[in-house]
Amino acid sequence: MEAWRRQQQRGVILFVGVGLLVSGLLVFRPEPRTAAPTPSGPIALLDVRVIAPAIRDAAKVDLNTADVEELASLPGVGDVLAARIVAYRERYGPFMTIDDLDAVSGIGPSLVERVRDLATAGGSAEPLPQ
Repeated sequence: MEAWRRQQQRGVILFVGVGLLVSGLLVFRPEPRTAAPTPSGPIALLDVRVIAPAIRDAAKVDLNTADVEELASLPGVGDVLAARIVAYRERYGPFMTIDDLDAVSGIGPSLVERVRDLATAGGSAEPLPQ
């Protein structure tokens, strides 16, 4: 009878142990991964492309309003060329296009191409009387 009790105790212990193991697995199981929802409308990054041209144009150096320091920030244009651009603008009036820079002494077609995407001839007023 003693052997039968030991066997019964082992069975109960085994049963309780398996029950605890199963309940632990149920309680502490990891959450299933879910895919991120697909946005139904445009996302914020698409909006950046819409406003980017406005920001890009706002960052350009205006040949007709920039001072010597701003003009000197353009690649290949130092203080001397920047002063010549300002002097030319004061004498002959505003630049109508970026290509008009070619008329300034010391500026050639290659320099005009280097600054084309970084400068604008916007803000031009009426030409000065000669």
